[in-house]
Amino acid sequence: MSTATKDTKIPTILKIWIGLYRSSPKIYLPGTDIDIVFSLRSAFVLSSLRIIFRHVLYYFGWDQSTDTIFASACLTSICHSSLLLPGLLAMLLSQKYVPSAKLQDSPQWYQEAMHALLGFCTGYMIYDSFMGYVVEAWQPGVGPVLSGDDWMFLGHHILTTLYMTSSRWVKAGHISAMALMYNGEFSAPIMNVHFVLEKAMEQDCYKGATWLPTLFTYNEQVFSLLYIICRVLVSPFVIGHVTYDLLIRGRKNVPLWLSICWMPMCWGVQFGSIPWIYTCIDTLKNGPLMNGGVGAHGEL
Repeated sequence: MSTATKDTKIPTILKIWIGLYRSSPKIYLPGTDIDIVFSLRSAFVLSSLRIIFRHVLYYFGWDQSTDTIFASACLTSICHSSLLLPGLLAMLLSQKYVPSAKLQDSPQWYQEAMHALLGFCTGYMIYDSFMGYVVEAWQPGVGPVLSGDDWMFLGHHILTTLYMTSSRWVKAGHISAMALMYNGEFSAPIMNVHFVLEKAMEQDCYKGATWLPTLFTYNEQVFSLLYIICRVLVSPFVIGHVTYDLLIRGRKNVPLWLSICWMPMCWGVQFGSIPWIYTCIDTLKNGPLMNGGVGAHGEL
């Protein structure tokens, strides 16, 4: 079969990722085929976006405060999730869904697309850790000052990076990583829109925007509903199936000790989302979707 014929089977969105990955110089971690340059380039691009977004917000009248810095981080996260999700969906639909599957059993284009997507997400973890918990948390003469929540998110980034990197290292379990990523990132764009709108309402430049509270209220309702669907109705089944496949069926592909190490990473996010689940349930109970609409200025 010709290369042209084979290429027609590659989803278009993945052709873009594969092209980006192939065009990037390669420096591999010793003893592996895990390239680090693509992740570092992704981190640089995302860092640049964060700075650009911050100055765009300044241009539109946002004040030079931590709220604006936070909003610029949210806008960058929206870009990350919006780029990542279509690629992950294409990957999960293009091969048989077996969380513990070996990478070598997939075609070369699929392997390159996997390295590109997981490398891009790794780049996001590097960028957000450096920008959010070093650069923007730096205090002269003291160094980075982190809150309890900061340490929690930093730990999440480190563990997520270890999960993705170790699956690439053993060349198996990458589908489990992508399934968890897709499920976790699905509500991220609208969640970050929620955060941006929340911060926008506190800005003086939007004090006269009577439409903003209404937009915020309905976005909050949609986000809460989507988050509950993802975390209550879908996530336990996704994580449960991944757990069963890795610990029972997939021992020949993924070392058991590594699967056991992955379990806290799988379930930790789910249990960590419980407070948010309760918040979203309360938001829906008290919101316009269950209480007959919203006023002209966003009042419930």
